[in-house]
This record gives sequence, C-alpha cells and structure tokens, in this order.
Amino acid sequence: MYTQATLAERDARYQRLRVAMRVAGLDALLVAGKGHWWTGRGYIRYLTDFHLWGHDGLLLVPLDGEPALTLTSPAVAARIAARGWVEDADGDVYLVPRTAAVTRARGLAKGRIGVAGMRTILGAGVLAELREALPDAEWIDADELIDRVRMVRSPLEVQQIRELWTLSKAAMARFVEIVTPGMSGLALSAECSRVALAGGARDILVFLGEDPRHLSIPDETPLRCDGITRFHMEICGPSGHWSELTVTCAYRPLTDDEERLIASELRAYDAIRAAARPGATLPELAAIFEHTLAADGWELGPPTRHFDFHGQGLDTIERPWFAAQLPWGASQSWSLEAGMTFSYHPHRDTRPAVHWGTGINEDILITPNGAERLSGDWDLRWLRMTA
Repeated sequence: MYTQATLAERDARYQRLRVAMRVAGLDALLVAGKGHWWTGRGYIRYLTDFHLWGHDGLLLVPLDGEPALTLTSPAVAARIAARGWVEDADGDVYLVPRTAAVTRARGLAKGRIGVAGMRTILGAGVLAELREALPDAEWIDADELIDRVRMVRSPLEVQQIRELWTLSKAAMARFVEIVTPGMSGLALSAECSRVALAGGARDILVFLGEDPRHLSIPDETPLRCDGITRFHMEICGPSGHWSELTVTCAYRPLTDDEERLIASELRAYDAIRAAARPGATLPELAAIFEHTLAADGWELGPPTRHFDFHGQGLDTIERPWFAAQLPWGASQSWSLEAGMTFSYHPHRDTRPAVHWGTGINEDILITPNGAERLSGDWDLRWLRMTA
C-alpha cells in the first residue's frame, strides 16, 4: 500500500494554481497532457491524480468554476471522471471541438487563457485550431506558471516520494544480491523490475553496462563480472513520482585515479547538499562541484550537455534544470525553495581521464537547512564485489 492523494490535496493544488493564475491576470488555464514517459504526463497527473499511460488531453481550468477535460479516448476519460478529481471529462479523438465548446460554455471565449505545455506538449496544429475556433481569446504561454506551482512538493507528495525510495532501494538491492557472471542483462533487469512492479511501479527504465562507452538497455549478452558492472534504474511509482538511482559493482581493484575522483565527488556532494538551501540557485551548486574538483587538482574538460541537476516529480525531468553546456543547458535560475526535489548527477570529464566516471546518482529534497538525501543511507561508493 502507498499513501494516496486525497480530495483535500486536490483542492490545495488547485488553490495554489489559481493564486498564480490570478497574479498572472489569467481567466483560465488550458493544460496540455500527453502519455509520454519523460515529460507530458505530470501536468495531468498533478491535477487529476490519474496515470495517463497513453493519449493526449486538454484540461481547462477556469479561474472560478469546475475544470473540464477532453481526452483522445472516451474510455480513459470515463475512468478519470470516476476518479473524482475532474468529473467533467469526456473523450473525442479531435480535442479542439469539445474544448472550444466547454470554453464557450464557461464564458471564456474572449478570455485571457494561459496554455501549459505550449512549447513541448501541445501540438502546433492543435494550437492553430484553438485560435481558429476561439478567435477572440488571448493565448498566453503559461509553461513557467504551472512549473513553478508544482515544483514545490506538498507534504503528501514528499511522503509518497519517500515511499517510492523504499521501493527503489529494494529493487536495486535485488540487483546486488543476484548479479552473477553469465547472467544476461535481461534476466537481471526482469528480476529487479519484478520487485518494483510488485510494489506498484507504473513504469521502469533500466540501463546496464560493463563498458564505460556502452551503458544501454539490457539485452541477452551474458555479464562477465570481471571489471566494472553498472546498473541504473528509474522508477515511476504508484503515486506517479519518479526516482533515479545507480549502483556500480567493482570486481577489480579501483585505480588510484578512480579512488581519488570518487572521494572528490563525495566531498562536492556534501558541500552541495549543505549549500542547497532556499535562496540558492542551480548554477551556484554546479559551481561548487567544479570548484571542489579543481581544488583537488583535477583539470576539467569542456562543458557537457549532461544535466547536473533537474527537477524530478511527476515527470522524470522537470524544471528547473542545469547543464554546463550553454545555451542548451541554460538553467531557469530560479531560487530554490523548501520542498523542491531534484535528480542529482553532476559530471565533468577530467584530466587525467577517468574512463569510468563515479556514477553518483540519486535524488535530493531541499529543506530549510540544506538538501536531504532521499536515498537515506544508500552507499554511493562503488561496491567491492567478488566474482
């Protein structure tokens, strides 16, 4: 069992959203949703508490009055309505006609309507049809508005994420328990996924590798377990929240540079967690990582596109985020707030080169006093194994 969201939680989320809408001068918010693993589900789950495994949707949230959802599946729309968070839900393979009709019915045909998901979720053709169907409405990009509202997790969400981490560690511990030379990556990932699925996981992403240049989805290749074996697992739990964790098994002695880099990154991790208080920004935390490695004598390679940090909640990648390579990874330099959760995995190529990076990867919760490790006492060092 897991802690389920309540109608009181629903009301609190809508209240926070409507306060932000009022400040932005919006009459309504049109929230786009898509059954996409990485990003697109979270908006709909946040406002309906329904796991959108497929289909596209448009959720109209008036400043006052009941929301209305149109989904590209009548059957799934009926399930969402039965959930009780949004009872006015119906299906149509063409989203715009019903959406336009409910917009008119709520007196919003000439309203100032924010669109959440305008840049990355809503299809360009859908937006063009909306503008044609409702020519007197003003359409505003509201991606940042909803992202800012949902990036601070409620106490209930934090509890759900903690429960997910108990499940995540159990699945990863199963890998360490059973990994054996000759086992295929498919067999291993199937066993770890069984643990996650038995605990209510909705989606699972696994990467596995024994070559630093080739960490990929598992296949039938037998593992050698004679050097380094790395296993990475991302789990969408029963509440819809995501976790991300890596374990590295060492079947050989670590090199001096590997030992030294692990020690440097763990020092950086401690310094970053202490600094990750409300008011700090992600670029400031990234600078701590770089400064710590440089102080330990590492020469850093060029900036990379790898995310140092990214928000993680009901989508596995949420804003704000930061990557060293600009402008691709430009962070929304929003001040951190207590209740924000991030996936933590900063990385820099170093000189001398360490081909197997440390693989330190987990999630953190921002608190008034610094960042809390959601993995608790999980050992981030490489595990010394015997073949």
